[in-house]
Amino acid sequence: MVISQLISSYSGFFTDKKEMYYLLEEIFNKDISYFYAHQDELVDESKSKLLLEYAKRRIKKEPIEYILKKANFYGNEFYVDSNVLIPRNDTEVLVEKAITAGKSFENPKVLDLACGSGCIGISIAKTLKHCNVVLSDICDECIEIAKKNILINDVKSNCYTIKSDLFSKIEGKFDVIVSNPPYIPMHEYISLDKQVSDYEPKLALLAGDEGTEFYESISLTAKYYLNNKGYILFETGYNQAFKVAKILKKQGYSEIQIFKDMQGIDRIVIAKQSMM
Repeated sequence: MVISQLISSYSGFFTDKKEMYYLLEEIFNKDISYFYAHQDELVDESKSKLLLEYAKRRIKKEPIEYILKKANFYGNEFYVDSNVLIPRNDTEVLVEKAITAGKSFENPKVLDLACGSGCIGISIAKTLKHCNVVLSDICDECIEIAKKNILINDVKSNCYTIKSDLFSKIEGKFDVIVSNPPYIPMHEYISLDKQVSDYEPKLALLAGDEGTEFYESISLTAKYYLNNKGYILFETGYNQAFKVAKILKKQGYSEIQIFKDMQGIDRIVIAKQSMM
């Protein structure tokens, strides 16, 4: 089989042809122009079988990121599998705001709470070379993946992990606490796209009946782990930003702000530690 025959034979498996070419690029380690310029090149059988395997997995709605075991986020590459959420582009706004907050301090200490793959904290650590970042999660698999991503992104000098159920094993105080906790209520979880509900970890998505239980718990305790004038930043569900802002206000935080994601949805909530 030659490349043109391979593409013709397998294109029917993909509703989005861009996905097929993306997988071909990964399998052949070539960019898309190669397949147009070498249509008569013979294809190794192992590559053909691998594309068929990937196609079958995509038909079942398995995310490409889990198939390839990698995701791009904030210009960096991260290892991901079904133990961690796939990083979303909108979460890059959270990273940007956390970096801006971190620049207010000479040598900021940053806590990425419920870190998952570690993509948020690691992206901060790569940008703010003078900061120290702690990646924390309750899940053993997440901690191992975060450790792997620390090595992939070469931030072991200013980034490390700790297994902790929220703040239970956290020590010291921080200038910035950032978190993208589970926030999907049960009534929304059951109607999620199958690509999400069937493959992404339920532990990282589901947050009780209202979807705000983690914001309440984190906000209650975080103030004891923030330095004076320190920042807390949350990513929230599409309709939760104002609810989370109220939670933070109730707990005594000040200078509460809400920012939109790339889709124009209120998504990021930032607050500041009041003097204690």
